[in-house]
Amino acid sequence: MTGSRAERFVVLNLRLLAASFALVGLLFIITPDGVLGTLDDFGESLPFGDFVPAPETAEQLWLALGFAYMTVITGICLVVAADVVRYRPLLLVLAAGKAASSLSALGFYLFAEHVFAYLLNFFVDGFLVGAALWLWALAARAGAPAAPS
Repeated sequence: MTGSRAERFVVLNLRLLAASFALVGLLFIITPDGVLGTLDDFGESLPFGDFVPAPETAEQLWLALGFAYMTVITGICLVVAADVVRYRPLLLVLAAGKAASSLSALGFYLFAEHVFAYLLNFFVDGFLVGAALWLWALAARAGAPAAPS
């Protein structure tokens, strides 16, 4: 896939990611314990392993920082979608952020408590690292960056 087809594909996927990140960010800030409770229920329904319930959201600072992170990655996706070739390097920033989130969640799961939300975050954000890197590679096929004006 090259040229305008690659660019359209990247733009579509970035817009889908932006919408997903915005929705999840809103759910985090509106009903953080509802999100965690739903994930706890889902984890309990799975046949592999016993999970500890997620701790309640008592520290509003971390909630604010999580919401801010979701806002920033939503913005990254929208900015890159506006000019895939020029802002392509921001996809590496997105991948780095998702890698940090994924690996820290795995650390919490392994060394703190076996909370299903931590394990799920490891897998989801790990997948999103791959998606960001794949879109970064596809964006390189979209065309040459515009000359600075």
